[in-house]
Order: sequence, then structure tokens, then C-alpha cells
Amino acid sequence: MRVACNRPFGRLVAGCLARLSVGIVVAGLALPGIAAAQDFNWDALGTEFCRATLTGDINQIAPLLSNRLTADIRSKLGSPDMPPARVLFQTYLNEVETCQASTRNAALVEIKRAAFGVGGPTWSDYLVIVPETDGTMRIDDVLFATRRSDTLRARLAAYD
Repeated sequence: MRVACNRPFGRLVAGCLARLSVGIVVAGLALPGIAAAQDFNWDALGTEFCRATLTGDINQIAPLLSNRLTADIRSKLGSPDMPPARVLFQTYLNEVETCQASTRNAALVEIKRAAFGVGGPTWSDYLVIVPETDGTMRIDDVLFATRRSDTLRARLAAYD
């Protein structure tokens, strides 16, 4: 069986091939970023986040955060409702003495926290990691332990 190739069909095929070629080039350009993400030490980022949040010093935490999240936090720093940095990045407002990080996948790092006087972790939060334009990986949000819609970004939006 022979299929006639008319001009509109030919243009359609040519357009599809052109888009496919562009897609292959773009995918090839993204490969170094994918390789970098695979080589990234997610646990080290989580461990540094734990150390910095336990100090409560926003200046130590800020370099770990995406530019967008840092700007959102800084815009809310004057809010009387915003909790101090030591508890801003965790589900509950009670201070904790332990914080442990473990990688779940390349986009999520689990943060296990334990309150004072408690033997093991009492809850887990999750860091959402994103690539920045400068090639670094940074924390862009925190998913809290209470429900899916409870995130650091959602809480920041509520602070005036």
C-alpha cells in the first residue's frame, strides 16, 4: 500500500521533525544538570539545614534557601505573627534539640525532629530542593507533617 505525500502532510512531518530535533538538543543540554543533581550530596544539605535551624540564626539558614524563598521570608520578617527562625522551618512551634536529615529522593530530604526529653524523632518535615539559575541546589519550601497543604510558603502567605 502506498501513501501519497501531499504538501500539507509533508509540512506537518517537517514541523514534527524540527520540534523533535529541538527537543533532543534541549534534552542534551539538560544532561549536565541531571548529572550534577545525581552527584549532589542531598544529606549534607539536610544536615546543614538542621544545624542552621537549631541555631535559630536566619543569616545561617538563608544561604541554603532559594532566592525566591529568601525574598518571601525577608518580606515577612516584620510580621508580629511570624515565629522566630528556630521554629519557622518546622511543623510545630515547640523547640527541639535534635534534627536528623535523610534523603528520600533528589527533590525531597526528610527532616526528623525530636522535642526536648523525647528519645526518638517525634515528627518529620520534608525539604523541597530545586536547582537555582547559578547551578546550585537550594531549599525552596518545607512540607510540614500535618497535611499536604501545610507548607512554609502557605504559612508565609498568611503572615502580615
